[in-house]
Amino acid sequence: MALFGLRVFNESGQLAMDTNSFTYQVIWQGVIDFSGAVPSYTLNIPGFNPANCVFMIIPTRAQDVQPSENDSSGNIRSYPFVTTAVGQVVVQPKNPSSSASTLQSRIISKAYAIRFAT
Repeated sequence: MALFGLRVFNESGQLAMDTNSFTYQVIWQGVIDFSGAVPSYTLNIPGFNPANCVFMIIPTRAQDVQPSENDSSGNIRSYPFVTTAVGQVVVQPKNPSSSASTLQSRIISKAYAIRFAT
């Protein structure tokens, strides 16, 4: 019998995810661009629920990847601050509890909302 799908193994060689028993659906995708003066994004995503969904941000430019924790560019290359709720995702360029002098993220990234089920 032929098998189709994706199998992911952890560092110990144990099966961590198998798409034969795990399915997912991309329910939203778009670009998050903090290179300008965008204060935040409020995304209304029908069907999004933190109980069975994830929101992922993936940098699209090499200069947006922070080379180390000690990178002198600070938050400019860091991932935005994300808050999720049923039907909504809010993406901000820095933690809202940080000081006014804290640098904001300036990354351009691709973002995905993914619903999963077992």
